[in-house]
Amino acid sequence: MSQIVLREPTADLHQSFMQSTAEWNGAEQDGASMFFADKYGWDLADPKDFERWVKLLNDLARPEFTPEPGFVSQSTLWVVENGKYLGAVSLRHDLGNGYLAEVGGHIGYGIRPSARRRGLAKLALAGSLHQARGLGLPKVLITCNDSNIGSARTIESCGGVLESIKPQSEVGPIFGSLDNVRRYWITLV
Repeated sequence: MSQIVLREPTADLHQSFMQSTAEWNGAEQDGASMFFADKYGWDLADPKDFERWVKLLNDLARPEFTPEPGFVSQSTLWVVENGKYLGAVSLRHDLGNGYLAEVGGHIGYGIRPSARRRGLAKLALAGSLHQARGLGLPKVLITCNDSNIGSARTIESCGGVLESIKPQSEVGPIFGSLDNVRRYWITLV
């Protein structure tokens, strides 16, 4: 029987994560925060570097941990089915920089291509909203590319209310995309 769980990142999923990375064909895995590995020069194909990255992701969720300037505290959950990595969701605890307040939002999520259309993005987003409530956040900002109908529907199904669609010319390219950005708010209290 299939068992899908949301859990903290763990180094034991290295091989499965790398298989997911291959499915993304070099694109950034939404919600996975791989940019931290790039920042520190870590090669996620290397098990030791992968373990360092996983430790950092988990440290970022701890209240006593102070992120480097320009970054914010965040909680990351991985979507896992029977020991197989399927995706990630990251909850930024605040919108501490201009990019997050305009484009990035509080929550980012992504599901590996082979696991899509199974409701896993909604599961991940709902889990992150539960975490946000636990942190006492009154509302969260979630964004997606205007052309990403699946993500827009996921956000709306979790209570997202569209605030605006920002033209790409106002926000700049996002992860290489030249798309407009949909901005949603979800009220938690």
